[in-house]
Amino acid sequence: MSPVSPAVPSPSRFLVVHTDPDLHPLDSSMQARLADLGAQVVRFAGTYGDFPEAAADADAILNADFRITAHVITSLRRCRVISRFGIGVDNIDVEAATARGIPVANVPDFCTEEVANRAFTLLLACASQLPQLDRRVRTGEWREGELPETVQIEGQILGLVGFGRIARAVARRGRAFGMKVIAHDPYLTPSAIEQGEASAASFQEVLSGSDILSLHAPLTPETHHLINAEALRLVKPSAILINCARGGLVDEQALVAALREQRLARAGLEVLEMEPPPRDNPLLGMDRVVLTPHSAAHTKKALQRVREAAVEAVVRVLKGERPLHLVNPSVFPS
Repeated sequence: MSPVSPAVPSPSRFLVVHTDPDLHPLDSSMQARLADLGAQVVRFAGTYGDFPEAAADADAILNADFRITAHVITSLRRCRVISRFGIGVDNIDVEAATARGIPVANVPDFCTEEVANRAFTLLLACASQLPQLDRRVRTGEWREGELPETVQIEGQILGLVGFGRIARAVARRGRAFGMKVIAHDPYLTPSAIEQGEASAASFQEVLSGSDILSLHAPLTPETHHLINAEALRLVKPSAILINCARGGLVDEQALVAALREQRLARAGLEVLEMEPPPRDNPLLGMDRVVLTPHSAAHTKKALQRVREAAVEAVVRVLKGERPLHLVNPSVFPS
């Protein structure tokens, strides 16, 4: 059985291949918007090896987590846009798409408050040792024996790596809790960071000066394993690491070593290098690690918003208009 409905012959004017129909189903209004343009939406349910043939005649691709590699992009004969349900585009070879003149659209304002909430939830859970206290109560220990040591949030230094929308939202929460906020972002001037009500700092200063270090950088070749053994040697042994960005920012082997050797106090992780993690991932068995399954954005409001925005980008391109948000704007001059 073919993994995708036959793409040709088709009476439709446009072909839109949807790679994540179960994760991001399109409601009737979204389907109607595409149908009004004469677009046929095809649900792809195959493997990576099937995709080049299935998408060869696509005019647009709606994509969330599927890997759109250079090999896939070379197979696209008439693609006008790749639109992602989300912010990060590390699973799309943007350079290859740009070389082919294919716009890559994303939704940069997606799930800002939701992810900021998750980051701060992990921060508070780690600082208060909430999972450990919960387990004590459930096993009948109550307050017997030595209680886990908790951290007073007020007066702590919250260090942010990256200072985009989500990081700024985390900074607002930190200030509300009486924290001092410092931030590093190589793409922003110190004055731009200070306008966001954080103190600008170098990467090394954020690492060494933070009581709680929260990651909000995109995953690129330059930021892969940004938090490695060398970086972790600079952090305070009492520090807490929070990652709600991309798992690949952290070298997990180095993180495990730092936790085991008590060179880092705790970690709260919404994302991992491999998702879902293999059962032998050491982080799963570490008492000082709080884990959540890359699910911060899974609210009804946020998911509706990202689906609408991704479809809107496709609609605009198929109408000959510029999408609102382009990762590679050079291919679609103003």
